[in-house]
Amino acid sequence: MYRSSVRRKNIILVILMIILVGMTIGYSALSSYLTINGTSNITSDFKVVFTDIQEGTMNSATTVSKSYEGTSATFQVKLDKPGSNAEYIVTVQNQGKLDAYLESIEGIDEANNKAPTYITFSVKDLSVNEKLGAGESKTFKVIVSYNMSATEIPEESKQLTLKLNYSQDTGAEIPGIVGTFEEPVIKDGLIPVMYDTEGNTVKADTNGYWYNYEAKEWANAVAVTTASRATYQSAPAGTQINEEDILAYYVWIPRYRYKLWNVDGVSDEQEIEIEFETTSTAKAEGTQNGEWLTHPAFTFGDEEISGFWFGKFEMTGTGEAPTIKPNQMSLTNQNVATQFNTIQSMSSETYGLTLYDSHMIKSMEWGAVAYLTNSKYGRCTGGICEEVWINNVNTGTGEEENGVQWGPSITGCSGASVSASVMNNMTSCESGRDYKHEGVKASTTNNIYGIYDMSGGGWEGTMAAIASAEGTFQSSSSGFSTQPDSKYFDLYPNNTSSTDFSKGKLGDATKETRKVDTGNGNGWYGDYGWFPYTPSSPWFGRGGYAYDGSGTGLVRFGYSHGGKYSHVCSRAVLTP
Repeated sequence: MYRSSVRRKNIILVILMIILVGMTIGYSALSSYLTINGTSNITSDFKVVFTDIQEGTMNSATTVSKSYEGTSATFQVKLDKPGSNAEYIVTVQNQGKLDAYLESIEGIDEANNKAPTYITFSVKDLSVNEKLGAGESKTFKVIVSYNMSATEIPEESKQLTLKLNYSQDTGAEIPGIVGTFEEPVIKDGLIPVMYDTEGNTVKADTNGYWYNYEAKEWANAVAVTTASRATYQSAPAGTQINEEDILAYYVWIPRYRYKLWNVDGVSDEQEIEIEFETTSTAKAEGTQNGEWLTHPAFTFGDEEISGFWFGKFEMTGTGEAPTIKPNQMSLTNQNVATQFNTIQSMSSETYGLTLYDSHMIKSMEWGAVAYLTNSKYGRCTGGICEEVWINNVNTGTGEEENGVQWGPSITGCSGASVSASVMNNMTSCESGRDYKHEGVKASTTNNIYGIYDMSGGGWEGTMAAIASAEGTFQSSSSGFSTQPDSKYFDLYPNNTSSTDFSKGKLGDATKETRKVDTGNGNGWYGDYGWFPYTPSSPWFGRGGYAYDGSGTGLVRFGYSHGGKYSHVCSRAVLTP
């Protein structure tokens, strides 16, 4: 926590939220009390007070009461069931004669780590070191969420003490570290979405509640057909988007830095420490354990980006008409060059994505999603992390003598256990294990707002390969005649052994996530890791396949010659 010049005078505003529990008509009822109060010993020249509190987006939530006066405000809200959330828009005003800065925001992590962990708090639109000039007002949002994946009714109260520490401006230099990120980039034809309690896709209100990374609800968006696009763009928030109109689902990965923990060695599974940042924040360039590193995936060529949209599912559809949809066969039987060209074709008016750069995933982008997943914003709660479950669905027979040993998977499915055995001859997810229901166990967030098919499903080809002994690009069977543009491609140093991990890069979830030096299950959670090598197999594949069992997973990687296979697919990324 940064503390700037001691010449600053401080005012502490304390927000106290208490959640009580009851029952109503078969649903868990959540009553919540928020009290904002503060005391200060400083002069009237420095005076920050609350001037308003209003409802924001309310999802299965009802305001019981609300009021405010001076440095205190209160409201009471009832949340009805899992998936409910309540948002309140609070206004603070600097009524003094001196400019102020928000020096720190404290208490969120401490509260969210306490039971019941499926009740979470967050603050939005409020940044550390943000200036509040004399006479100026600032609105921010306080959000309480009842996690959609919760299966229990809370039996105890929960309290949040949120401290907003404002400091007088003395002209001292302001530290550059912030804990927030820039808004997900919505432009062109992309439609922001949420999911109702039945799992239906509905248009989100970008001015209200539509994502909450503290509650593990990542921002989602869809591309829709040309015929339906104008209708949905002008439709009010809450409008259901018909599945037949959706061409592609995406999830926003915001820019962040992470604390290095295993630069060169082995480590047990653990929560990865992440801090969100903006493009205006100085990049962290750590190289040693304990230092911070801005994740390399947020440097796209020569550009520093605020984040990227990651395909929610593996590629589906056909090479001529690609899609990214659930409950569909993954798109396979393409070499790497064809996969790349297929995905680039989505930056077109057909998808409403002409203002985005659609490209095939790089190994580093996979790593960025893997690290966010293994953080408190994904599958970790209170320092304990849960493995992403396998998609174990295979549409082939699994029998070599029948001529179709392995085939595409079905997107958005989950097995019956974390490492379930393969299910062959499938045409859909196992009953009840699709992305809306039990399939969420195979999501990066353990709810519908995450990314699917990152453990099992199809082997995912990436735009990443090992250089030749001379340090040059090797096409092998990929179909490329020359090296792709470097912003689309991760080139690794030459490597001649599948068990030599020294050529792995920080951020790509290869060498940093090794648990032991040797053996098949050498990665976290027992995932297999085999490094690409020359001359025959220089290309990276990620995630494993439906038949890999305990060896598949988020940090699973292997090698290939880059050619086409019936069980190898890929995934798309949109860069703003």
